[in-house]
Amino acid sequence: MSSQDGAGPGGGLGRDAVQLLAGVVDLGLEQAEGVLRQLRGLLGRSDLRELAEDGHQELRTRGGLLLDRINPTSESHLEAVARCSAALSGPPTPDA
Repeated sequence: MSSQDGAGPGGGLGRDAVQLLAGVVDLGLEQAEGVLRQLRGLLGRSDLRELAEDGHQELRTRGGLLLDRINPTSESHLEAVARCSAALSGPPTPDA
């Protein structure tokens, strides 16, 4: 068996793995360049403080929503409506 068995013509499994790894590294570097460009543009903004405060508030809101989904602390909307409706209609009267 040669090292080229199971791979395309002119390359072995090792070459395929190296090319795959090189592709992943290239993609990662491309993404990092994009992030750096965005960061450079962000640091040049005059409203950076307000933008950071808005981001902080949005993250807190998202966190609160996630925690409410995981562990609801309040009763469901329909239960609250049913309780209010029952309170408005008064106590039940026995049928005579």
